Amino acid sequence: MSKKIRTGIIGASINNGWARGTHIPAIEHLDEFELTAVGTSNMASAKKSAEAFHADHGFDNMEDLAQHPDVDMVVVSINVKEHYNAVKAVLPAGKPIYCEWPLGSNTNEALEMKEWVASANLANAIGLQSRQAPAIRYVKDLLAEGYVGKVLSANLKISIDGMGGVGDKSSAYLFDRKIGGNLLTIVGGHNLDAFTYMLGDFAELSALTAQQFPEVELVDIQKVIKKTTDDQILIAGKLTSGAAANVHIQGGVKHQTGLTLEIFGDKGTIVLSAPASIQFGSHQLRGAGPTDNELRGLTIPDAYYWAPQSLKNDSGIVLNMAQAYRKFAQDIQEGTSLTPTFEDAVKLHQLLDAVEKSAQTGERQYF
Repeated sequence: MSKKIRTGIIGASINNGWARGTHIPAIEHLDEFELTAVGTSNMASAKKSAEAFHADHGFDNMEDLAQHPDVDMVVVSINVKEHYNAVKAVLPAGKPIYCEWPLGSNTNEALEMKEWVASANLANAIGLQSRQAPAIRYVKDLLAEGYVGKVLSANLKISIDGMGGVGDKSSAYLFDRKIGGNLLTIVGGHNLDAFTYMLGDFAELSALTAQQFPEVELVDIQKVIKKTTDDQILIAGKLTSGAAANVHIQGGVKHQTGLTLEIFGDKGTIVLSAPASIQFGSHQLRGAGPTDNELRGLTIPDAYYWAPQSLKNDSGIVLNMAQAYRKFAQDIQEGTSLTPTFEDAVKLHQLLDAVEKSAQTGERQYF
């Protein structure tokens, strides 16, 4: 085995629930990586976080973290509004970069970031880890193998209790359209990426969006703020395969939350469900092929799990991240392209732009 990839995480604060709950445990389970540096907003928290995560170094400066000789790869896991500046800051170090999704606050930022890493010929990955989820990859292969025959239609419904009319100080940015992290870009982005990864791209679409909650109550600081993001997103379209597609994403839902994906073919059916957004895992699969009379549970073959056995029973949050990290290690060491890249991120940004444009103009969008 090659030497471990020494990793520095910008945003690996003990107060950052996402990095603490996904990136760091994933690294701990993998032989290919070790966490050597953490970066936070101030040196006091950097030192405290480095000690808590058993990292050798703590930084309050992104450039210093990236340039340190004990760091081989940089992870950007901070608020989306800071992604552009963070990637720009660490780029001169010439090291592989893994950035959380969304890549930028808007498509123009994402396009610049894609050009930066391409010009520098740097290995790069975008945090669309649902593509590495065993269930997602299995469904993709089942469809390619003709399990349901010709795909006639696919219906995706995602309902979450968040991003409606209630939040807290730490989540306030989700309700500001200018920042770029909201129901459409985060929940919609992850789910639409998995949807098109399994079923193929949209050829055309029409969209409708609505804001049912014009204000948000930040309960921890007892403050009400204006909301400039939508909490209802409906998309109807046709995929390049000719299949009809229907997607409904909604926030602020109190009951019956989670996701359901129904794929109907002329010879069979697949139903994927989960208790939360698609990138978090806990996927359940049912299917009926050409010889089945009714839906039955589908067991995902072991070949779709390449993370350590210790994560086999993980709910999916850490498992999917570890699966993505392991593929990215291969990309770094062997020059492969097994993980989604900044280029894939730009393509997804452009799809979301088309959804917004259709909703704003009422015009069907073609690709």
